[in-house]
Amino acid sequence: MERELKPSLNPGKATVIIGPRRSGKTYLLYSMVGEERERYVYLNFENPLLFGITGRDFPGIVDAYFDLYPENVGREVFFLLDEIQNVPDWEIGVRYLLDEDFMVAVTGSSSRLLSREVATQLRGRGISYTLLPLSFMEFLRFKGVDFKKRDLYGRKVHTIKKLLEEYLKYGAFPEVALLGDKVRILEEYLSVMITKDVVERHGIRNVALIEALVKLLLSNYAKYTSYSSIHRFLKSEFGTSKTTVLEYLRALEDSFFVFFLPKFARSEKESLRAPKKVYLVDTGLALFSRKDPARDMENAVFLELLRRKHYLNPLLNVHYYGGSGEKEVDFVVSESGRVVELIQVTLSLNDARERELSALSMAGRNLGCENLTVVTLGEEEIIERDGLRINVLPLWKFLLGLTPSAPLSASPSPAPS
Repeated sequence: MERELKPSLNPGKATVIIGPRRSGKTYLLYSMVGEERERYVYLNFENPLLFGITGRDFPGIVDAYFDLYPENVGREVFFLLDEIQNVPDWEIGVRYLLDEDFMVAVTGSSSRLLSREVATQLRGRGISYTLLPLSFMEFLRFKGVDFKKRDLYGRKVHTIKKLLEEYLKYGAFPEVALLGDKVRILEEYLSVMITKDVVERHGIRNVALIEALVKLLLSNYAKYTSYSSIHRFLKSEFGTSKTTVLEYLRALEDSFFVFFLPKFARSEKESLRAPKKVYLVDTGLALFSRKDPARDMENAVFLELLRRKHYLNPLLNVHYYGGSGEKEVDFVVSESGRVVELIQVTLSLNDARERELSALSMAGRNLGCENLTVVTLGEEEIIERDGLRINVLPLWKFLLGLTPSAPLSASPSPAPS
């Protein structure tokens, strides 16, 4: 099944694909294999047979490959390295492969590969891509629904709306979308994510504290929080320091379990001091806390905006606006510092029309943005207010890129009828 992220292989550069466990990184790596399969070397470093290998062993791996395929000496050979974060000194091995003119692609389940290790360890020789769980368009394809523009008002819309309910409830990990026993699969994913990518990778000894932190974040998805409030909550039971809490929160971010959305502010200092909003990497994980349809919607919109950034336009940034007594707008989308879209998410405008629209129009005037969107569960209209035009549309259309801002969407435009 084709994915929307399209990483490229470049001479002299390692293609680095990161993302949460079970999001499809291995499949994406397989998709790079061409017709002459013997020129592609795939190594999965979660295979017990490869335990103990370090980056310094890569020359021996190359020698073993050419012993098997001496006819490929001097030809272009590709090394596809899965879950590279499990290899001590992996960057030494990858730099060796690049120095020997091999084409290299690696995957990893830790965002450290993006934010810290790639930039420093590969010394400018890596290009990073982030793969997230399925977009709604990908989810429909996994379900065998081929959406076309002519289906906008046909019977297929009913199927799409029904599948949206499943998408929000159980999330979008590929296996969860395809298989039964979804809750048990998600439970296993959550357990492995915390055990392997947080506790073991970061050498965390206070497992009870990390479990309490996970429960706290699950119960607060799509809500405001701050590092200080989290520390105060945990300090009473565990007596832990603020430094430890911060380290554990960073470890959870590194594992892609959770994202912290900052406030949009003209001052970086103000943005850093303000509360953050918590979003999960997948709405299905909220099953292990208190599911809430409105918060599921908001979390799904956040993840779609994140895909737009990582799949299509790295210059995009996402923040929230207002809060702490101010009128809030859920998402501010900016490009190179210029605000390009403001998005409000609500189940329905029926009960909160004035609140939602006044916040949106006020932010539009303050930020000089005329691209205003309200995402609802099922409503659709165009509202003229305070000299501004506000597009109200249902969530399924937003997720499929059927919006006035569709060029920014990670989901490709539907094929013409």
